[in-house]
Amino acid sequence: MEIGSVLGNRYEIEAVLGEGGFSKVYLAVDRERGRKWAVKELDKGRLMDGRLYQMLKNEAELVQKLDYPYFPHIEERMEGQGRCYIVMEYLQGETLEDMLKRRGPIPPGEVAKWGRDMCLVLGYLHQLSPPLVYRDMKPGNIVRQPGGNLRLIDFGAVWGWAGKEEEIRLGTKGYAAPEQMERDGAIDARTDIYGLGATMYRLLTGADVRRFPAGEYHARHWNRLVPRRLDKVIWKCTRANPKERYQSCGELEKELWKEIKNRTYV
Repeated sequence: MEIGSVLGNRYEIEAVLGEGGFSKVYLAVDRERGRKWAVKELDKGRLMDGRLYQMLKNEAELVQKLDYPYFPHIEERMEGQGRCYIVMEYLQGETLEDMLKRRGPIPPGEVAKWGRDMCLVLGYLHQLSPPLVYRDMKPGNIVRQPGGNLRLIDFGAVWGWAGKEEEIRLGTKGYAAPEQMERDGAIDARTDIYGLGATMYRLLTGADVRRFPAGEYHARHWNRLVPRRLDKVIWKCTRANPKERYQSCGELEKELWKEIKNRTYV
């Protein structure tokens, strides 16, 4: 879409907010309500795979039905000329990845609290029927709003495990669990636990997890200020074998809460 064009005779495109591997996101103004929205565009020709295009459309419809404060509200979906447009809540704030680049490694106390918040978010998805796996947990997909609240964005990789065979493997290198990259790997709640562990590792150390995987180096290798107990928690999250990780977000959340409650952090 071009800047200044109007989608559905209602949403005037003002700017490009971002561009990823599968989509482009625009800032738009609602001519009817005067409100700003984010508009995600999926281009079937650009995706080069009809199955992937259909999957991303279906997941957007699924997320639209979810009612949880950590997720952006989806206003509506529109289709036309081989494209799907998802009109969603425009979230003001800063991604944790951008915050990391601006501030450097984040203090352990903040990371532990944020990790606990994300346990609640992922746990909500995992307890749905059928259960869902987010599959793309990373600092760039978490927005911290001006008031301090966290919001999870970009649900393009969400998948319902429920015994289904996964035809298309999605994930971000460094944050994706090993089983996400294996054709026969079983995807479940423990997959998201790996991604959350890698996310906390990245925030604590600033290390590039694409080059220095969280599962191969302890967080204290890069940052000696990381408490040993928190280091052990992240180490367990990022084991290559899912059986060696925390088995649920509830289990991980309890460990993070112990760290916060015991005032381990300075």
